[in-house]
Parts: sequence; C-alpha cells; structure tokens
Amino acid sequence: MFTLLLASTLILGAEDRSWDHASVSAYAVNTVTGEVVFDENSEKSLTPASCMKVVTTGAAYYLLGPESHFETDLEYDGVIENGVLHGNIYIRGGGDPCLGSNRIPSSLPWDQQIASWVSAVQNLGIHTIEGNVFADASKWEKAMAPASWMWEDLGNYYGAGASALTFHENAYSLVFKPAAHVGEAAAIVRTDPPIPTLLFQNEVATGAVGSGDQACIYGSEFSHVQHVRGTIPAGVQEFAIKGAIPDPGAFCARLLSDSVERKITLQHQPIPEQKKKTTIVVTLSPPIREIIHQTNQKSINLYAEHLTKKIGEVVYKQGSTQAGTKAITEFWHYQGVDLNGFKMADGSGNSRKNLATAKQFVAILSKLKQSEFFPLFNESLVSLKDNIRVKSGSMGYVRGYVGYAGDVAFAVIVNNCLDPNMNEKLKSFLISKLSDVGHFSASNPQ
Repeated sequence: MFTLLLASTLILGAEDRSWDHASVSAYAVNTVTGEVVFDENSEKSLTPASCMKVVTTGAAYYLLGPESHFETDLEYDGVIENGVLHGNIYIRGGGDPCLGSNRIPSSLPWDQQIASWVSAVQNLGIHTIEGNVFADASKWEKAMAPASWMWEDLGNYYGAGASALTFHENAYSLVFKPAAHVGEAAAIVRTDPPIPTLLFQNEVATGAVGSGDQACIYGSEFSHVQHVRGTIPAGVQEFAIKGAIPDPGAFCARLLSDSVERKITLQHQPIPEQKKKTTIVVTLSPPIREIIHQTNQKSINLYAEHLTKKIGEVVYKQGSTQAGTKAITEFWHYQGVDLNGFKMADGSGNSRKNLATAKQFVAILSKLKQSEFFPLFNESLVSLKDNIRVKSGSMGYVRGYVGYAGDVAFAVIVNNCLDPNMNEKLKSFLISKLSDVGHFSASNPQ
C-alpha cells in the first residue's frame, strides 16, 4: 500500500501547492485478495457528483430487475357509439424516461410515438371525440426535481426533473440567431419540438466567434416563463442550447391533441373524468438494463432520477425522491456496506447535499463485482482501455472517478479544488498508480 497524497507531492509534484486546500477521499482494494492498494482519507465524506449514479444503478439491478419495463397507458373513459367517443382520452404515465426519445432504438422518437397513439385511437373506429386529451402524471409525486438542485441547473436539460409522464426526455432545443456584431442581442428563432406556451425573457447576447454555449436558461417546473442569459457565438447561422420542459405531461398531451385533430374531430367539450377507464394501448419502455447502460455511459441525470422514483414506488409504493433514496440507502445497508457519513439526496449526484466516502464506493463496487449482475453493470461503465471501466463525476470544483482496474475496485473523490487542470492531473495520477494493477489508460472518459 502507498500513500496517495502527502498534499501535493505524489499527485502534482513537490513544487505545486494548488491542491493544499482541497479535500480528497481515495481508496482501492483488490476484490480477490483483499489487499488494499491505496488509502487516503478513505472515510472522509465528500460530494461525489455523478459517481452517485453507480449507487443508484447498482441497486436498480436488484430492486427492479434488468428485464423489467416502465409502462405508459393510453386510455379513454365514457363509451364509443357509432364512431363517437362520449368521453376523453388520457395518457397515463408510468415513469418511462425514454418515452418519445430516440436515444435507445427500441423507443420511438416523439413524432412517431404520437403518430402511433393516433393510429391506435383510429383503430377503434373513432371519428369524433366529444371531450379532450389529458395527461395523467399522478402515479408519482408532483415535484419533479429534487429540492436541493441548484437554481442555475433547473431550466437546463441536465436539470430536467423526473415526472411520471416524462416525454422527449423533458428537453427541448432553443435555437438562436446571433447578431452581426459581438455584444448585440441574439434573437430566439424557435424551439424544437415546438412549445408555443413557453415565454422567454431573452437577455442573450452575441459572443465572440468560437466562444461556444455560454447561455443558461433559468426557470422552475410548471412555470411557462423562462429567463435566458449569457452569450452564444457569432459566426454561425443558428445556434441551439438545450432546456428543460417545465410541464412535460401537458406538453405531451398538447402534441397528441394537435395530432388527433388532424385525423379526428375533437370537440373539446368539458366532459367530467370518470373513474372507469379502458386501455387503448400499452407502451413499454426499453428494459431496465438498457436504461441503466445509458444512465452510466452518458451520465443522464433524468434517467437516474426515474430509476430512483421507480425504486421508491416498488419498495414503498411512493414514486418520490425521498422514498427512492431511502430504499436505495437501506438496500446497501442490508448488503453490509458501512454507511456512516453517507447521505443520498438524489439518484443522479446532481445535488451538492449528497455525501459519500471512497471506502463506501469501493464496498458497493465490490458487492457488485460478486453479483450476477456484474457483467451488465461493468458493461454500463465507460471503457478506458482493455478491462478498465469507470464512472466519472463532475461539477464545479468537484471531480471523481470510481470503477474497476482489473480485479481492483477504486474510488477517488476531490472537492473544493480550484485548480483549472484538476481533472487532467487526477487522471494522470490514477494512470500512474493503477497501471500495474489494471493497465490504466490515458483515454478520456465521457
């Protein structure tokens, strides 16, 4: 065993003092022999960022099962007489994070998903609907994003919260046209998909050529007013940033209603909802194993939060962040992981209230290494080279890497480091110290 840090000498060189005020928790163990490869502050609780996703996805294999699915039901109430539906159409969400997304091949893109539902209604012989099309997201809690997520995240795609009726990953593209001169206002051209109900308070200016996406959308869930500030680059015809749809259920219902009206007479009469409903068609999500694979490979916050709420629903009959994080935490406790100093505020790691130690990550990784789900879990991690796979975590002043180097399970978490080259230095350290045990590669994880 060797010492990791001795402040800066091993990671950065004797003359570099830029990490003196950072906090580091690191641990690595050979899962076959039990030999500790390195240990530095391994029981210090730190914010792990997206490394938290391994805690969530690992538990999801056990608690949900790799072959299970989310379900979305298209329903109607009332009766159908002579091609007239004396009632309403309902989209009842079951928490599918992939509904209307083309990220996984077995899911239909949003326009094709809507078209398939319209066809299913037409197949019932309906030519007139007296009522309306409604969204039903009541299976889970109304609040979508965890309460501790930062304001600057909520309006952006990576801050999209989990709804029982998520659609198109609760994300849209906001397209700008830059001005002719740097500093002048950039104009909003459109959203894709169209969301005519959104009202943008646009304060975005035109930045220098090649300056990239420096714009941020600020807005809370269920609010149709979104504020956009920052810059987008000059020198391009159009430039798009991605935002979070504030009310995905209403968005989905509106898309279906508009599409239904092109094929069927929709009268929009205020017909009261009836308790008894008839299922028109059930839409299944991809299997959980495919959702987990995308969650870890692409570090998708939305997918991790959906898995968390689904676990809460399965274990405690409550589709909520609180129920899900409680169930996941208890699961790892029952697996024998020492969780002193551990705090789970969400399933994705986007909250700065999450706390975990390197030793806890290694304990969880070691449990997964022994499980029947390990081949699937290992494949979901980002491949660096040969048999080296990791999940990274990143947010302001936070970096982390957890994973496997051959038979070695390891975790390194860094907090409160102001070094702009923190990530490259951390990777260089891991490469040099784990090359003998895992042939660690210098490739960049995603």
